[in-house]
Amino acid sequence: MLALEFAKAKRYRDAVAVVYREKSADRRRCGVRRRGRARGTQLTLSSESAVNQPHFPLGTTSYKGPRMTTFSRRDAMKVMFNMGVVTVASGSVLSPHRAMAQASATAVLGHFGSANPQTMGKATGAFAKAFGANVKTDFVTVSGGPQVIAAIAGNSMDLCNIGSSPMVVGFAQGVKMSMVYVEKYITDSECLAVRKDANINGMKDLKGKKIGLPFNTSVHFAMLAGLKSAGMQPADVTLINIKADSIQATWQRKDIDAAYIWNPILGDLVADNGKIILTTGDLAANGTLVFDGIVVRDEFKQKHPELVLAYLKEYDRLCQIYDKQPEEVVKVLSPFLQLSPEKTMEYIKTFHSLPPKELASDKWMGMPGAKSTGVLRTLQAQAEFLKAAEQMNAVPPTFAPFVDSSFLAKMV
Repeated sequence: MLALEFAKAKRYRDAVAVVYREKSADRRRCGVRRRGRARGTQLTLSSESAVNQPHFPLGTTSYKGPRMTTFSRRDAMKVMFNMGVVTVASGSVLSPHRAMAQASATAVLGHFGSANPQTMGKATGAFAKAFGANVKTDFVTVSGGPQVIAAIAGNSMDLCNIGSSPMVVGFAQGVKMSMVYVEKYITDSECLAVRKDANINGMKDLKGKKIGLPFNTSVHFAMLAGLKSAGMQPADVTLINIKADSIQATWQRKDIDAAYIWNPILGDLVADNGKIILTTGDLAANGTLVFDGIVVRDEFKQKHPELVLAYLKEYDRLCQIYDKQPEEVVKVLSPFLQLSPEKTMEYIKTFHSLPPKELASDKWMGMPGAKSTGVLRTLQAQAEFLKAAEQMNAVPPTFAPFVDSSFLAKMV
């Protein structure tokens, strides 16, 4: 579905089957035989389940997986609606940022289902209003970085936030996208939690222990960086690749001794006989910055730079609400996400954005043309970590071509 992996293969196959039945019926009614490919933008969908696997395997630049089926964009959108993935933004909260856009332009925005500013923008219709009435705004909910990479590679998503580790993998695979902003600076929202009965009081005590975490994510990189800072190697522990939504069940079965994960799952582990021995923010002492970025599909950026700028300005406005009026965020997102006000506020308190002026410094993204910035050093370090962990085959000599701070420069 729009080159995204789905967790439930049966629902996936059923949705695709619906499209094929409808197309076949249309052809029979019109007396049309299939000749070549459908007109319009072509999207590729896997004919098999691809659970937990990106459409482009790590360390490769081409797909060698299951047989692929060609769909038109119209077909792919039908699949999305059959599976209940896409919603159209609406709402009444006015935004001060307006963008002049071409008629009939469409922006497909990805977002994770947590209480983040992107979800706030979806719930209130803020991004749609920032783009203007002539732009159709669609949202796609994702649950992992590989989904974002696959969707952008398949030209079915334009903008999304993503962890820096899957971002690095996407750049290395040649996905045509650019990082244009730091979504958040990760400090205490992602931590290494250990079971109190596992006899672990520090990093050195992890030797020989089983640690669950989703691979190729920001927590994977932080775990590797934490081991290095403690003078340990990945081989000293057993790292187990577990989907984020399966971490808690694995913890409850006592199949793992520790888990590196984010909120709200992190809070549930701590409440269930857990304790934190390392926060991602602790890594900053060794010069390691961990962040989530905002990436944009290059073709969309070239065709609609005004929409990219409008999106980033609106995102910054929403972040200011998180900082100065968190209770307003709780009022909107608690019912929207069906979370308790306490859970929503817990997320907000561990969400740390950065103002454009700070992002424009060399500690972070820097201004256009900067070659030695904190973001570039972190991306390079992450690539080296992932290569050492055999998650990447090659590391680009520099990530400067993939980081575009021109929009940030216009915001400062």
